Amino acid sequence: MAQDQTSGIDEAIRAAGGVEGLGDALGCAHSSVVRWRQRGRVPADRVVAIESATGVPRDRLRPDLYAQPARPGMAEAQAPFVAEARSLGLDPERIAEAALRTAVSDEKARRWAEENREAIAAHNAWVEEHGVILAKYRMF
Repeated sequence: MAQDQTSGIDEAIRAAGGVEGLGDALGCAHSSVVRWRQRGRVPADRVVAIESATGVPRDRLRPDLYAQPARPGMAEAQAPFVAEARSLGLDPERIAEAALRTAVSDEKARRWAEENREAIAAHNAWVEEHGVILAKYRMF
């Protein structure tokens, strides 16, 4: 368990730009952060502040306090719906495949738009200022 906690504090230190950055973000001595790292344990009263400052989830910082309960696998969780869908004449495998395909496609599009937000904004600003390239030749 200490392995997970150490990797969580290491992740928080990296996210904050180093030991000094995390100490400054929390308003505490840098030596305190070093001690937490050496001990492999973040004090319980600092977990939420570290999560807020770095974005590292609390269950990564202190899994002993914030461990997520085990979730059933997708097949087990969906079993009642599969039976009901079949009783209604639906094909649950086809529906699940289509839903996953759509979700993956939507997430890829969202990430692409986010990654290219600045370029898209720059292009739109250029078009706004100069107009569409070769607009006089457009037939629509």
